[in-house]
Amino acid sequence: MRGVLKRLAVLVLVGAVLASLGEAFVAAQNAPGNGFRISPVRSEFTIEKGATETLVVTVENPTGGPITARGVVNNFIASEKENGEPRLILEDNAPQPRNNFKKLIGPIPDTPLAPRQKKDIQVSINIPKDAESGGYYGAIRFLPVNSQDDGNVALTASVGTIVLVKVPGNLTERLSLESLGAAQNGKSKSFLTSGDVDVAVRLKNIGNIHVQPFGKVQVKNMFGKVVKEYELNANDPRANILPDSVRRFDDPIAKPKPMWFGRYSITANIGYSQGSGDLISAKASFWYLPTWFLIFLFVLILAIVGAVFWFVKMRGGGGRRAHKSGAIRRF
Repeated sequence: MRGVLKRLAVLVLVGAVLASLGEAFVAAQNAPGNGFRISPVRSEFTIEKGATETLVVTVENPTGGPITARGVVNNFIASEKENGEPRLILEDNAPQPRNNFKKLIGPIPDTPLAPRQKKDIQVSINIPKDAESGGYYGAIRFLPVNSQDDGNVALTASVGTIVLVKVPGNLTERLSLESLGAAQNGKSKSFLTSGDVDVAVRLKNIGNIHVQPFGKVQVKNMFGKVVKEYELNANDPRANILPDSVRRFDDPIAKPKPMWFGRYSITANIGYSQGSGDLISAKASFWYLPTWFLIFLFVLILAIVGAVFWFVKMRGGGGRRAHKSGAIRRF
């Protein structure tokens, strides 16, 4: 009897847990703060002074409950990671860039979205007649507004679109090569013994407008044979480098047949301004000696040193014996 009661108690407990999990799942599905889907994720404009362009952003509510989308505009600058990741300036009291993207954007009204609904939101980008020439960089993010909390923004992660605006005028497009060479796991190396190899190109934008580098990189072995040739920054669209920032491009090199061995040279010819003829040319080299070869070389050196030592010792010992036998004969 006691065993039956215990089994019933366990079944009741399991049922209660499953019921609570089901309620939690339904609540999560219907929660208003689960974020949005946004497109496009990146947009670029060239807008003359005194002109206006319209950016159409599609916002979708993927949740099972109604949400109101609220637009928030932020400036961004390049992060220090050299991978092109933007660093949003979220605080209103933080120093803003001289070319302030936030001042170009017109009001974005709150947009209610039914479950699974998507809407196009039109965002006006207005360039004043007295605007500074150059680049304006920002993000338009959308946050869910919880209508049950009197319009307070829910504490959830936002999603948004990156916008790069070029205002023509006195613009300077210029890149400098910071480094070129081989790399492994994100670290530059000139001598390798194992593992895969990347070519790392680091470029710095010393102009006042974002640029998209392009060009050809070639890797040759010690016999002059091309083992790798590729286009730099070949993504579509090409990646940008913001002013006063460094961007690193790492491209893998497939292992040549039959293996990595010896000295390799890297040649890069990089452009950054269409039709200008500006070109950065650079060369670098690296060595790849496999671990097994280094062990073999070490053993070989030890064997040579041992053989020389043995030869010198044997030759010295024979000379002393000859000297002693000669002295006996003289006496």
